[in-house]
Amino acid sequence: MGTLWLPTRDPDALTRPRLLLAARLRALRERNGVVVEAAGATIGSLPLLEAMERGVTASDPHHVMALASLYEVNDHAARLHLLQLALNSREEGWWAPYRGVIRSWFLPYLGAEQAAEIIRSYTVGAVPDLLQHPAYAEKLIRWGHQGAGEEELAKRLELLLRRQRILHGADPPRLWAIIDETALRRRMGTAEITYRQLEHLLDLCELPHVVIQIMPLTVGHDLPRGPITLVKVLRDQDVRQVVYLQQFNAAFYPDYERRHLYVMDLLAVVAEPPARTPALLRQMIADL
Repeated sequence: MGTLWLPTRDPDALTRPRLLLAARLRALRERNGVVVEAAGATIGSLPLLEAMERGVTASDPHHVMALASLYEVNDHAARLHLLQLALNSREEGWWAPYRGVIRSWFLPYLGAEQAAEIIRSYTVGAVPDLLQHPAYAEKLIRWGHQGAGEEELAKRLELLLRRQRILHGADPPRLWAIIDETALRRRMGTAEITYRQLEHLLDLCELPHVVIQIMPLTVGHDLPRGPITLVKVLRDQDVRQVVYLQQFNAAFYPDYERRHLYVMDLLAVVAEPPARTPALLRQMIADL
């Protein structure tokens, strides 16, 4: 594997403008009593407006200026600030060299993840990306991209390992992961790979900013069928959390974070407490 491409800018500086602009546009619209349908018509697309107000897409400066006029933002400095946020929202992150293996629907989450203050996730089919051992990750990537060549597979693994570096930086995000027990007991390739993954999770439990809970097999009802990830990027109270729902070949960014916060809180109550995680992982290792 070649040398990883190192970032030349703070990833937070790349994601912050998009989320701040989303908060500003939403606040301006609500303050002026403009309904979303009218604002959407101004830029020609209601779904685009909703995406802009959630911060999950780059914003066209022309669209932002049209909305500023609709919201009666006449102060030159205020309009210039919105314009600068729009321009900055279109910049690429360190992941630009990997664009060939990144689906467009994954980019909004990737930007939020790399600038996150808090990441909460619930996974059912596999260990979360940020907690995967390299051998486990490689096996999972090969399984999910069976028609890909070796160069593409290596690039996908390199991208994932580069993403994981946020957990080991000077100011890492707080990561709270709830993992379904079936995902941990499912053998990924050889017993050695599964062993390495479980040992890797044990090591990660030692990090003060990482909390891992296991959803026991005995809880088999009323659980979400797919993974849920909530990302908080800024402490600004106007900036909403990014809700990321990934499916096999698509992702959704719904605009009702309170519901998912409630679901995540319930999952945390039902799952085994974090203090029990090391013992449960050691038992799974013994069961191999």
